[in-house]
Amino acid sequence: MKKRAPRRRLREAVTVCLALACSIGISLGHTAGEETHNKEIQRIYCVQPGETLWDIAGSITGDDEDIRQVIYRIQKENNIADNEDIRPGQRLVINF
Repeated sequence: MKKRAPRRRLREAVTVCLALACSIGISLGHTAGEETHNKEIQRIYCVQPGETLWDIAGSITGDDEDIRQVIYRIQKENNIADNEDIRPGQRLVINF
């Protein structure tokens, strides 16, 4: 009976380790999947002469989006103040 106790403990320890490893693997896989899913497509847009934020936002706004929200997002992502104008040649980061 003394020989069975160490084997039993070893089997229990291996089972616990496997369960822990599977839990960690599932957790990490789920987190990595969320991070990949949440990443947006990012483009650099070069402002053309005569363009406004309204023009740029209008070209990327979807049917279910409010153009004012898209303009706000572009301003926020590029540190553009509400009263600040954009200029030709300026590069804007636009996330989709």
